[in-house]
Amino acid sequence: MKKIKNILILSGGDSSRFWPLKEKVVFPFFGKPLIEYIFRATYSYSHRLVIVCHPLIIDKVKKIVNDKALVISQDDISLGMAGAILSVKNIIKDEEALVINGSDLLDFSFLPELIEKIKDNYDLIITAKEVKDYFSGGYLKFDNYGQLIEIIEKPKPEKRPSSFIKLVADYFSRFNLLIQKINQFREKTDDLYERALTLLIKESKKTGVFYYKKDFYPLKYPWQVLNLTNYFLSVVKKRYFGRNICISKKATIIGPVYFDDKVKIGDYTKIIGPTFIGKNTVIADYVLINKSHIGEECLIGGYSEVTRSYLGKKVFLHRNYVGDSVLANKVLLGAGAVLANFRFDEQIVKSKINNKKIPTTFLKLGSIIGGGSKVGANSTILPGVKIGGKTFIGPGQLVIEDIDDNKFFFNNQLKNNFL
Repeated sequence: MKKIKNILILSGGDSSRFWPLKEKVVFPFFGKPLIEYIFRATYSYSHRLVIVCHPLIIDKVKKIVNDKALVISQDDISLGMAGAILSVKNIIKDEEALVINGSDLLDFSFLPELIEKIKDNYDLIITAKEVKDYFSGGYLKFDNYGQLIEIIEKPKPEKRPSSFIKLVADYFSRFNLLIQKINQFREKTDDLYERALTLLIKESKKTGVFYYKKDFYPLKYPWQVLNLTNYFLSVVKKRYFGRNICISKKATIIGPVYFDDKVKIGDYTKIIGPTFIGKNTVIADYVLINKSHIGEECLIGGYSEVTRSYLGKKVFLHRNYVGDSVLANKVLLGAGAVLANFRFDEQIVKSKINNKKIPTTFLKLGSIIGGGSKVGANSTILPGVKIGGKTFIGPGQLVIEDIDDNKFFFNNQLKNNFL
């Protein structure tokens, strides 16, 4: 099988839009970080695999790839993808390279077909996918002959130039030409990569489009964790039982469930698959777990319900409702706390990004809670609200807006959390 000379995985973003969650590239599913799945799926298709990552996660990524890829730190985070490209200018020179995004999960079984297309001596190949609903990203613009002439970034829905969006799986026959185009711009902004790509499209002698027809799962916003969770759960086709499992004979298991080592399931609990339950997790009596990801060492207290949600490690619940929500590591919910997930007007749930509410595409979306936070007994958090890490919500509170990291919220007053 022919291989690509270089595959470059861009993983240098600061994950600011991923708040209150952290480090989207190494965010874990089934106990493994996202970048590990992407690395394993692409490694065999390249002669050399290079990963550019944020300085804060470089040690984690190096441990994951175990010397099977070159891992380097991104020099300038403020330049976005262009900063990652410039970080390898002395490593990948006048050679071919496939650039992919370390936080977009694709079905990389398409790579052999793309490699076949490369044999036709294209200077540049852009990977595209046809979509029906509006996607906040780049759209392909074609001329009257069907030739790609431009990428339009985030057009207004009514002004989309086509139904095809650009995925980050860009092939360059000469990587140094991309470097040159980026360096042409005097003004250093975070969209240099996209601007340089537009110049290359206009100037290359032979530009091609590869039409990707399978599903893809971007991880830009925190609620998109639920989309990836659904994908990974769909892989669970049958029941798996790890070592030293203890499941009550009075429990009910429906569908495929992955029980990792030392999981304990109490009396009259119902678990509906596909569901993943991590090591050393205890599910108490009279609990409903419905199509969810439960991390390691969690305690799901009696009479709780967890539906279509993602729970990280060491999450503690006590008679709670958790619907369509994401709880990071070490989150604790006091007895009776509820994470509401549905608007009574049946509209798409919105959530704030950079102080602006944007539609999430979810009709049902609960809360997203950062690591180490605690929610007091009988509190209610409204749909789409995000709670920062190490933030405490007092008992009996109604939370209708996002709350930042390291805060204490009680009686509608917000204070710094010094604990």
